[in-house]
Amino acid sequence: MSAKLFRPLLIALILTTIYTIWAVVADATHSLMYHMSGGLFIAGFLLLAIGFFSNMSANGFFKGVTTGFKKQREAKLREVDGDYYEDEDEESELLEAKQKRASNRTVPYLSSGFICIVVSLLLSFI
Repeated sequence: MSAKLFRPLLIALILTTIYTIWAVVADATHSLMYHMSGGLFIAGFLLLAIGFFSNMSANGFFKGVTTGFKKQREAKLREVDGDYYEDEDEESELLEAKQKRASNRTVPYLSSGFICIVVSLLLSFI
C-alpha cells in the first residue's frame, strides 16, 4: 500500500472505530453493521472535507480571499513608512509547481473519503 494512502485510511479506521464503539454503547437497538456504516459515512465525510479544504488552499482560494486584508495592511504600513513595500509574489512557474504538489497530496484524502462513503452506502443495504 502506498504511503500516501496510509494516513487517510488510518484516519478513517480510527474515526470509524471510535464512532462505532460510541454508537454501540449509546444505542444497542441496531446492529454492529448499522453503526459501522454510520462511522464510515462520518469518516468519509470528514476526509472529503479535509481533501476539499486542502485542495482549495493548494489552488490559492484562501490567498484570493485574504488579498483585500493584505492590501489594507500594506496601506496602513505605508502611512507609517512611505518607503514600505510588500515582497513580490512567487514566480508563476514556482507557484504552479507548488500548487501541483499540494494538489497531489489532496487526492488520497478525496479518494479515501469517497471510498468510505461508497462502502458505507453498500453496508447500509446489507
